[in-house]
Amino acid sequence: MPKHLYRHIPAGFALLAASTAYAQSPSFSLNGTAGLIDMPTAQMLPDGETAWTFSGSGTFYSGTLTFQMLPKLETSVHFTTLADWTAVDAPLFVQTLDLKYEIFAESDYLPSLAIGSRGFLSNGPLSSEYIVASKNVGYGLTVTGGLGWGRLGSYNPVASLGTRPPVDSAIAINHMFTGDVALFGGLEWDTPVKGLSLKAEYSSDAYLGEQVFGDFNRASPLNFGIDYEPIRGISLGGYYNYGSDFGLRLTLSGNPNRPIVPPDLGIGPVPVNPRLGDYDRSEDWANNPMLTEFLVGALAPVLEAEGIVIEEALITGSAIDLYISNNNMPQTTKAIGRIVRTLSLALPHSVEVFRITLVASGLATTTVEIRRSDLEAQVDRPNAGPDSWATTRFTDAPNHLPDGAWSRDIYPDFSWALTPVIPVNIGSNGAAAGIDVLLNATASYRLSRGFSINGSLSQKLVGNIGAGAVPSTNPTPVRSNFALYQTGGPTLDRLTADYEFKLTPDTYARVSAGYLERMFAGVSGEVLWMPTNQNWGIGAEVSAVQQRAYGDMFGFEDYQTVTALASLYWDTGYNGIEAQVDVGRYLAGDVGSTVTLTRRFENGWEVSGFVTMTDMPFADFGEGNFAKGVSVTIPLRWTMPLETRSNTSIALGTMGGDGGARLELGDRLYTTIRDYDVIDFNETWGAFWQ
Repeated sequence: MPKHLYRHIPAGFALLAASTAYAQSPSFSLNGTAGLIDMPTAQMLPDGETAWTFSGSGTFYSGTLTFQMLPKLETSVHFTTLADWTAVDAPLFVQTLDLKYEIFAESDYLPSLAIGSRGFLSNGPLSSEYIVASKNVGYGLTVTGGLGWGRLGSYNPVASLGTRPPVDSAIAINHMFTGDVALFGGLEWDTPVKGLSLKAEYSSDAYLGEQVFGDFNRASPLNFGIDYEPIRGISLGGYYNYGSDFGLRLTLSGNPNRPIVPPDLGIGPVPVNPRLGDYDRSEDWANNPMLTEFLVGALAPVLEAEGIVIEEALITGSAIDLYISNNNMPQTTKAIGRIVRTLSLALPHSVEVFRITLVASGLATTTVEIRRSDLEAQVDRPNAGPDSWATTRFTDAPNHLPDGAWSRDIYPDFSWALTPVIPVNIGSNGAAAGIDVLLNATASYRLSRGFSINGSLSQKLVGNIGAGAVPSTNPTPVRSNFALYQTGGPTLDRLTADYEFKLTPDTYARVSAGYLERMFAGVSGEVLWMPTNQNWGIGAEVSAVQQRAYGDMFGFEDYQTVTALASLYWDTGYNGIEAQVDVGRYLAGDVGSTVTLTRRFENGWEVSGFVTMTDMPFADFGEGNFAKGVSVTIPLRWTMPLETRSNTSIALGTMGGDGGARLELGDRLYTTIRDYDVIDFNETWGAFWQ
């Protein structure tokens, strides 16, 4: 769901559950960022802090996802409906990206200093820039002062830096830090009452548009507020603004560095069984096929108890090759460590080389080769971590072992799941807020390791998305008719045949055919070149699709198109940040590119944001004139005391925008295999000995 505004129930509960264990959170403003009420501060949230804020007043209501991407960089995406900002009797829906960068942190004598932009890359009704300083002066009191431009420079300006262009919807940066400049500031007092703080500010926002088009009365530049955080992760705010308006805020927050539950140490790994110097080096036993079959048969249930499934195996007198699926352990390196310990106990002494190949969604990814003598020499020794990393070899794996290898006889295999889903439409194409409660059933029938048939069916239980929906007037309505698909009856979200395979050891491929997603059916193919020992890869995807009918589960509309994208993937190695650039032709025939930045944490947390720009005219593109959105993935292991690779997600993004729309497929190849390269293994190698 990279472009839909969705909330999954478990994801909301995951953030809500964060409230059970910790002390007071950072202070949030009415717009969901670290700040006072309407005005920003120079304060930064803890690294990795993620917050979902719902707020509203007499002039707006908004949903915001804020993420402290780096220790000095705060990012926020807002989906805001302005009640009184147009001459017509209709609300204005605005999407904005906010950035705040800390120039330097607070010290004993100097305040923290930050520079920021609201509505970055746009000159819309919320666009503004600022420079702000904050200082804790003792007794829980923090003082803030700053200079604002744009909206934050509209009340009682003290200077002017040129002429600021008029507000419009075009993508631009030439307006930044131009025009009138105004002062703003405020105080925040953390009271002796745990979790309770009081705020007061002097606002430099004149609310000009709201006063021109609506009946908003800005009687005073002063705002006052109360914030209360009863438990860590839940923050409430109430505000009296401008002498005439009231505002409310609810923020749910969490941090990947603060798990809700302590680590589950389990029963621990089995000991390594070192061989004596005069061990039997004879390999004659390997000439007995029944014995090698017996060894694999004995290993399989032992490893399966840890959630590790042997897919294929080949044993010789001196080496063992295992193709395994890790179904439970969040860190694959931990699974590898458990496997080689078990092998050291179970295998004849002549087996010196352990080769473990990780299989993901039927694809063999990386082979990890460990020598048994190295394992014996390093276990329970100082520097075991770096020493074992230095002696481990990583190579690209062929998709299968040679003919004659042992393979797991489990296919065909059937699995299914039933989960609740809540799609939320805060506002799209002028629509008011809407919400549905759906029951979603998914099923997979795997005929072989690489070939499967997958389906997804949803039934609306209650909701108002789609109520009164009418066909879009856009020239190419590939997404703007999304509400027409939100019918009361069951909807077929997916029914596909999928085949994933490898062209070469470092080149992956996928072919999918059928009802690819709720709005489109057809054929999609993808290729990814991603050697395991490098931090970048190149992929391409081509799909020929036809738009599905609005009210008919299996019918079609007339619209057909071919979409094609080339992609560059780069794991920067810096603070877990990955970058992806897609260039090509989107569903509406527009040509452009998408830039996605993702920060991944070792424990499975992931926060991602994207921006898409194409050559589609702004009038046809959809909300915001360029697509943008964020998503948060939270591992269930972070919230529950058990080993699991399952996760849940929250996403805020464009719903109903036609520009920059791409197919909403299941996991693409890079998403499937990216946990299995040398970069990721290096970051989590500490788990190898756990």
